[in-house]
Parts: sequence; structure tokens; C-alpha cells
Amino acid sequence: MSDSIHLDGPSLQKFIDRVEPDRGGEVAAFRPISGGYSRLSALGTIRWRDGAEETFVLRSDPPPDTGVFDSDRDTEWRFLQAMSGKAPVRTVLPRWYDETGEFFGSKCIVVDFFQGRPLAELGKSPDEIDRARVIFVDTVATIHATALDVLPAAMERPTDWASYIDDLVEHLRTLDAAVPDSNPALHYAAAKLKANRQVEVPLTLVHGDCQPANVLVPESGAPLVIDWEFARVGDPREDLGYYSRLPVPPNLYETGPDAFLARYRERTGLSEEQVNPQTVEYFFLLGMARLLGQMLHSAESLAQGHPRGVMATYLLNGTSATMRRFFDITRRIAG
Repeated sequence: MSDSIHLDGPSLQKFIDRVEPDRGGEVAAFRPISGGYSRLSALGTIRWRDGAEETFVLRSDPPPDTGVFDSDRDTEWRFLQAMSGKAPVRTVLPRWYDETGEFFGSKCIVVDFFQGRPLAELGKSPDEIDRARVIFVDTVATIHATALDVLPAAMERPTDWASYIDDLVEHLRTLDAAVPDSNPALHYAAAKLKANRQVEVPLTLVHGDCQPANVLVPESGAPLVIDWEFARVGDPREDLGYYSRLPVPPNLYETGPDAFLARYRERTGLSEEQVNPQTVEYFFLLGMARLLGQMLHSAESLAQGHPRGVMATYLLNGTSATMRRFFDITRRIAG
């Protein structure tokens, strides 16, 4: 991997010349696009020798020590290859992979562009909130219905539900091990989570960043889900908990939690004992555990004078707000 990231048109041209030498492709358009907190993204259009045009999304690692969240492109590439056309949930078509960073200076996944409207935009209209909620819940339920044997063989499968939950609780308890300041709220939360374990459900595919911004809605056909970098096998309620307090309006859970959970239970067959507002709060704590660790690490890097990009500064407030929610929810769980 190079120290210099060059996610640009000339680099895409060299890459296309390598991966499709017989098609005579030329880069007709190229522009960076929003890639969220953790990745660099761009849109490139290729005009082939026969006159056909195709548009692709490029998804690349940022320069070292500049991203807020860490994830692995090799793992994401294998996941997309395994899921494409084989799972009930619709995912992007993976096309090529610069696995060494030879062309773009960083590992870069290239997938087909999908024409769809982000579900988050649909939900901004008061008249469309109920429809957006149904689409989102149905999509989440479809993710959780994915057969585990579709997933890459290398993806870790927990041995059982109880040990998986215990491991997550322990991870939460030790989150502050990598930073100088101990956080009593994390230890308190872990103790109460362990003492108030929820009713078991089958382990499923978990998206890990489950939110309407990652659901694209076409004019016709099924929605498509993007940004699978945190995908894993776990408790499906982690996705519900993670999204339940996401501070991006309109929150389709907060605008109608009863309707949201009733629809989810209907689509998954889980019971009210297994999925209810209390279990959602419980799994907010566990669903945030992995990302919170990275947020704490980024905040510490910033405090030590090592900026991790503009989003690190933004997440200082986010980390503080998340810790307040942790404490409030833990007190409710504790009764």
C-alpha cells in the first residue's frame, strides 16, 4: 500500500487497462462522492470500445491513521462476492478489486453503480415516514433471514448464543483498556448487562451499521443494502439497538417504536418477549460496543495531538453523548 492515496480518473484508467485489456475502456467521467465516516468513495463512468457505458463505485481505504473507524477491505470483498445474487437481501455487484493498492495507493473495491434513492431521504417527508419505516424494517428482517452457509467460510461463527453475549459484555467492560482514563460507566454497564441477560434468539447475519442511509430504494424492485464493512454473525437485535438511537433524523424507530417492533416481529417470527423496547435498549449497549471502542481510540488520538480527520473532531461530541445514553439506559436496565 502506498503512502499516497490517488483515487482519481488517471488511476482508474490504468486499472481498467489492466483488468479489462480487450474492451478498450476509457474513463468518461470521475468524481469523488461521500463515503461516510471511514472510507473514501468515488464514482467513475467507463465508455467501452463498443459504445456501451457503465458506471462504478470505488471504495478505498483512507491514508493510514486518518480514518475514524477501522475495517478490512479483504473481508468486505469476500463478503460481497459471497452474497451477490445468493442471499435474500439485495447487495451490490462486485466487479474488481485492487487488493494491493497498486493502482490507487490503497486497497480499493470496485462495484456496479446502483440507481436508487437513499431511504433516509424518503423518510424526511412526513407523508412518507410510515412507508419508509415499513421498507426499512422489512429490509432489516431480510438481512437477518440470510442463511449462514451463504456467508464466506472465513467469517467467524460464534459457537453459541450465550458465550457470544458474554464475549460482547466482556468486550464492553474492557473498552477503556487502550486509553489512559478508566471509564466507570463502561464497567457498570457491563455488570448490569451480565446480570440482566435477555431471552435468547437464533444468531443471524448482522449488518453492523444498519441505518436508512445504507438502504437504496429503486423506482421498482427490491431495495439494495450497501456498506457491509462491519458485517458479522451475531444477535440480530444488535442492529435494532444500534439504530434505535442513531442521531440522524428522522429516526424511523423513534417516530413509531411500537409499529416498528410489531412489524419486525411479524416478519421474523420472533416473540414479544424476544423483541420489545427493553431488549432494544439492552442491545443498543451491545450493538455499539465495537464502534464505541474505535470512537474512544480516535478521541484519545485527537487528545494526544494526532488528528484522525475531520470526523474525529465531530465524534468527540458523539462519544460524550453515547456515554450519557449508556449510563441512562444502564440505570433503567438495573431497575
